[in-house]
Amino acid sequence: MKRVAVIGGGSWGTALGIIAARRGHEVQLWSRNSAVVESVNTQRLNAIYLPDAPIPQLVSATSEIDEALNSADLVILAAPSHATRSVLMAMAPFVVEDMIFVSATKGIEIETGKRISQIVGEVLGETISSRFVCLSGPSFAKEVVKEHPTAVVAAGNNVEVARTVQAELSSDSVRVYTNDDVVGTELAGSS
Repeated sequence: MKRVAVIGGGSWGTALGIIAARRGHEVQLWSRNSAVVESVNTQRLNAIYLPDAPIPQLVSATSEIDEALNSADLVILAAPSHATRSVLMAMAPFVVEDMIFVSATKGIEIETGKRISQIVGEVLGETISSRFVCLSGPSFAKEVVKEHPTAVVAAGNNVEVARTVQAELSSDSVRVYTNDDVVGTELAGSS
């Protein structure tokens, strides 16, 4: 079992947390929205963003970024692109070199036109940048949690890191493919 931090408690972040928990991973879902944290921890659902999806017991929520990242093996970024830089800056003191970063964030930074991988490199440095994977595909949170067949790609410059993400998130209903085209995957997923 791996420890997974999901940074962003919207519908897609919640769905990815559910997927990871179904694979047997312990998940910490971070949200700045205290109502999301409360709902996940007490009602076992995200009443605001994904109200029809029961949340497994392996998922807990927090509004403390250090708690979410504590001992995490995989860090899934699912915050909106316009908030990614500030969220990464808040995360920076708690990031360790062996974490794998998986971006599930759609879009680019409006002010700079930079892709998420570029922002990760600028804020967290080259060591983390080399352990970065972009997760993208034609997928919808509601369909994924209902176990509709879904295919996504995990694109990374480091093939072994991409394969690790593939192994940890693939299931009978979610098929994760790998490639090394981070730029193409990020740009294709930003529209």
